[in-house]
Formats: sequence, structure tokens, C-alpha cells
Amino acid sequence: MKDIFKQVEHNINSLVEKQVWWASCASAEQMQNARDGKIELKLGINKTVPSEWIAGIKGKDVLCLAGAGGLQAPILACAGANVTVIDISEKMLEKDRVIARDNDLNIRIEHGNMCDLSRFSDNSFDYIINPASLLYVPDVMPVFKECYRVLRQGGSLILAAPNPIAYVCDYVEDKKGAYYKAVNRMPYRSTDYADQGDWIEYGHTMEAYIGGQISCGFVISGYVEEQMDDITELNFMTKADKI
Repeated sequence: MKDIFKQVEHNINSLVEKQVWWASCASAEQMQNARDGKIELKLGINKTVPSEWIAGIKGKDVLCLAGAGGLQAPILACAGANVTVIDISEKMLEKDRVIARDNDLNIRIEHGNMCDLSRFSDNSFDYIINPASLLYVPDVMPVFKECYRVLRQGGSLILAAPNPIAYVCDYVEDKKGAYYKAVNRMPYRSTDYADQGDWIEYGHTMEAYIGGQISCGFVISGYVEEQMDDITELNFMTKADKI
């Protein structure tokens, strides 16, 4: 298999071409609401980021980490934040370029890997907003360490991710019927399974997600879960502060 991140970029670009729902741009209504102070920010799950987590974001420096696609960055820019977006997928970034151009929004757009934020100086941002994307990196620690470095004191990392149960269980159909069965050990790597082809995805443990942020110096100050229709699709959001 080629370099994993080149493969991830290829996979995401292909999904954008197929018009997956999570690559839909912000609507005119969502952007106007943000201008009016009503920020409805989603990170790849149905629940919105709690309003108290992003209160006072106007005028703040915000990094949308692996956050292209024309959704979070335009909403935050309309809310008055100074927004930078970095993403591995050029097709996702193009959606931000178009919506920024068409709505006269000032968004700094960077093509890059979320594991390497070396282009940004220490203490550059007040917020980092990370939609569900850590499932595309084999190790979350380089991401958390870089986030801690580029955040200012008092800054916050807000991220969304799938609970490990999504990877532990597979949908099984046999003579007993159809049901979910715990079959995979964590951490999960799609590259270990021939039937996954060139698809690359990683299932991380809660220890990696929560413990990883704490070990880097973050203090977890917010946690939200969302159960989807599929019983194994349990997503969560955390707010972690650099204090």
C-alpha cells in the first residue's frame, strides 16, 4: 500500500466527489445565524457544539484542524473569528475556497497533515476545532502534542470522534439471525483486514482519546455523547483546555 496519508487523501477526495453528507457546505441560513450570534456548529455528528464551549469566539484566532469542506470555517468566520483551516484533502479545501470567495469571507487555507503543524508558531490559536477525523491517523498523540503547542494559554481544543464500540462490533448475519457481535480488538486498523482494500481507518481507545489529551497537559472541561440509529455508532465530543 502507498503512503497511508496519500491514500487517506485519495479516499477523502473520492468521497467528496460522491457528495457525502459531511462534506456539505454551510447554508446561507447557518451563516446568517452565525453573523447574528447564533452559532450552530457541527463536527461530523448531529449534535451541535454546546454554545458555552464557543462563547466569546468573536475576534479569536481559530484553527479548523482537518476541518475543510466548507462547513465549520465559514460559520466561524461569519461569527467574527479569524479562521485558518488545514486539511489533507484538496477537494475538501476547494469547497472552503469557493464558499469564502462567494461570501467574501477571509479564511486562511492550508493544505497539510493534521499530525504536522510545524508551519504554525507556538501559541498561535485560541481555539482548535477538530471535526471527526482522528480515525484517519494511526496515532493520536502527535496530533494532541501539536495542538497543545500551537494553542495559547487558556485556549481550547474541541474535537469529535467515534466511540471504540464502533470498531469492536461487526454486523453479523448467520443461521442465528442478524446481530452485532464483538469481534475486533482495539486499537483497530483497517489495514489489518484484506477485505478493506485500500480503505484506511483507525479505531482508537478511549484511553488514547481522553488519556492522550490529559497526558499532553490538557484539562477536559466538557464531554458530550450522541447515540445514532445504528446501536454501535456512538459518537462523542470533548472540550480540552490548556490552562
